[in-house]
Amino acid sequence: MYTINTITQSCSDTKHPLLLLTNVHGEKYMFGKIGEGAQRAITENKIRLSKLENIFLTGELDWSSTGGLAGLILTIADQGKQKIILNYGNSLVNYVVSSWRYFVFRFGIKLKSNIMTNSNSYSDKFINVKSIVVKPPSQTNEKLFTSNENFVLDTIVKNMFPKHEPTEKYDPTADPHLNVELPRIDFEQTTTNYEIQFNSIRGKFLVKEALNLGVPKGPSFAKLTKGESITLQDGSVVTPEQVLEKPRNFPKILILDIPNDSYIPEFVKQFQSYDSSDLGAIYYFLNKDITINDTLIKFMELFNAKNAAVQHIVSHPNVSPNNLAFVGSAIVTLKSKALQPNNYNLPRTNDLLSKDFYETFGKQVPTGTSLIQSNSDTQLSTTIPQSQVHILQKRTTVTIDASSIDTSSKDDVKFKDNTMPQEKVWKELYSTHIEPLELPTTSYENVISTENNFNNSSDKSDHVEIITFGTGSALPSKYRNVVSTLVKIPYRDENNEIIQRNILLDAGENTIGQINRTFSDIVRKQMFLDLKIIYLSHLHADHHLGIISILKEWYTYNKSNTEAKIYLVCPWQYNKFVKEWLLLESPEILLRISYISCEHLINDKYLRVETKPISVNEYVDIMHDEISDNEESSGSETEVRSLKKRKLELNNTSTFRNLNMIRSMYHDLHIEKFQTCRAIHCSWAYSNSITFQTSATTTFKVSYSGDTRPNFTDFSKRIGQNSDLLIHEATLDNELQEDAIQKRHCTINEAIKVSNKMNARKLLLTHFSQRYPKIPSLSNNVDIKAKEYCFAFDGMIVDYEKMGEQTAVLPKLTDLFVEEAEEEEENDTTEL
Repeated sequence: MYTINTITQSCSDTKHPLLLLTNVHGEKYMFGKIGEGAQRAITENKIRLSKLENIFLTGELDWSSTGGLAGLILTIADQGKQKIILNYGNSLVNYVVSSWRYFVFRFGIKLKSNIMTNSNSYSDKFINVKSIVVKPPSQTNEKLFTSNENFVLDTIVKNMFPKHEPTEKYDPTADPHLNVELPRIDFEQTTTNYEIQFNSIRGKFLVKEALNLGVPKGPSFAKLTKGESITLQDGSVVTPEQVLEKPRNFPKILILDIPNDSYIPEFVKQFQSYDSSDLGAIYYFLNKDITINDTLIKFMELFNAKNAAVQHIVSHPNVSPNNLAFVGSAIVTLKSKALQPNNYNLPRTNDLLSKDFYETFGKQVPTGTSLIQSNSDTQLSTTIPQSQVHILQKRTTVTIDASSIDTSSKDDVKFKDNTMPQEKVWKELYSTHIEPLELPTTSYENVISTENNFNNSSDKSDHVEIITFGTGSALPSKYRNVVSTLVKIPYRDENNEIIQRNILLDAGENTIGQINRTFSDIVRKQMFLDLKIIYLSHLHADHHLGIISILKEWYTYNKSNTEAKIYLVCPWQYNKFVKEWLLLESPEILLRISYISCEHLINDKYLRVETKPISVNEYVDIMHDEISDNEESSGSETEVRSLKKRKLELNNTSTFRNLNMIRSMYHDLHIEKFQTCRAIHCSWAYSNSITFQTSATTTFKVSYSGDTRPNFTDFSKRIGQNSDLLIHEATLDNELQEDAIQKRHCTINEAIKVSNKMNARKLLLTHFSQRYPKIPSLSNNVDIKAKEYCFAFDGMIVDYEKMGEQTAVLPKLTDLFVEEAEEEEENDTTEL
């Protein structure tokens, strides 16, 4: 009757578990955390969301657990879904959604938050979900926001997704409903958990019994099956109980999300007297701060005391193996590496797993795994049968059936895991996708066995290097992640020592996952130690939903160095988002971020003015005035139109360039010039050009287009002229010129023309349409004047001095992705 599938598991690609509950009619419900990579996992697994309406968020709300939610909602809206309900244990969910207000908006979808405080329930004709909100032991202030603050947050959420189509130049910062300050955060979080009860189904109708009682066939049968009694002609009454078997009941499911060890005593109190007699399974979502120890195991044993048949399904970073979440992308990387072995790393699948868990519950340790032990002195023991403890993985499936009349529920929850060991995965992928290509000098040993753990980053520290973590547009796909490019630019000081400067140009969702899969711990640490600038070109979600994770990871490695800071160059609205979000979970990071507005680096005398956000109290007063003025109107539409006529106040001081911060960046990072120009794409979109000093006498100039139509005047001829490296979007093939104009992107030819006008020395084309990972069209292209060029693929590592090496294998690259092209054509035909 019901199936629970794992959408995401704890691994390098996706940090947290997310479950999809589906019934026999196709209705779907999500439970868990929607971290970065969730929507890509949905695409990978070909999950249709047309019958998804409710998302039940678990645990505490931070970026790690909600970083994929904004992208998922945008994708759901684009698929034509008209309503989504976010269920959570308190109103913090409205703060989370409101923080997106400057960059997430879709039209025609109704997004609603359902605040399920402790013991509140959601019910429909299939399920009943009860919230179990557990407080941390130190929590004293139960109230998150005042009534005014809750009113503001609720109103913002409602107005982020208006019913009517806007003009193409819609700017959320000009909307008084959205340009509002958010309340200050001053509370401790709680963790939200759920009990799922499935509505019972009626017993089988006993036709023979009904006939024996004199019930005539027809409408009387129907009434009895609906639970109604009937009166026969002789005056006797027949009740449903006389002709129906007993109702069939389903076992309950618990989903428990435990953030850290301090919560365990509170969970014990909550469930000490819990009736688990009809409990079928428990999902444990354990964060990395949970220790696998005797305290945790004794808590798990509470549920077996009253029901020995309970199934335990455990998710923990040191329990769930580091399986590949995105196999389609891994195949592309495998093929690319087989052809250009020095330009790619295979996704890393190294594991650090809990010896305590695997030994206590008798689980087989995956090959090549390193074990860690929390309890060095004693070995843990448990009364839970080992066969009833399972590891949550990507292919974990739980099916729930109704109990028959005379049996217990122990067989009504069935656990199935089709996960293949990782070493077999690589062998299968190689034999299926590489061997048929018959590439010369290619073998399993030199592509996988030898190279699998090779840190394929340039050995020449004095060379510029480009790493394309994501190369797609619009939304993450099976084959390409959204755009993100790292450029490593060395500086040789007066002592002849090399200082590295890394700049990240945009960071779409799950850039951190791409980094985790590409590099070892040592290389990743050095990459973040050398990361000096994060640049955001514009406010579209596919360019920035990965930045918060990057900032948090940067701080992890630079925390101890109090002098270390990172420059965030972005549109002013995004800086507001960063402040609002980090105040929620990591305010200490804000002290280390040096923000510079893209507008303040513009190569122009005229600077655009920022708008002043409305304060919470002022917003409440305005809205109440509008409501009062329109009490006799027919609905809220009048209020919205009236409020939108109000002019927002401008912040005239925002036109003053932050020269001190700019000079500091120039000095700290040995930058000679950093300029932006307005891109031809959307409001507050920019292209940039940066001239780095590489020694006392030499420079390196890199230009980045962001998303834009061809910009020959400001970009090619002015700020980017004579660039050493141009990184330019090439979203569409040449025959899609009209689409490029409509969507304000470039075709491949247009990008090449920009490069030619710029007189760029070398050209890297990226941000391709999210189809199969084909090499972009090589025919009908204009001549490229750059000395060397290449087309970007995810995970590509390019030594600037060797950029032209791809040219020799371009014809072979075209043949690499024939099977992917055929698969996409089949999918298109199926959908039609």
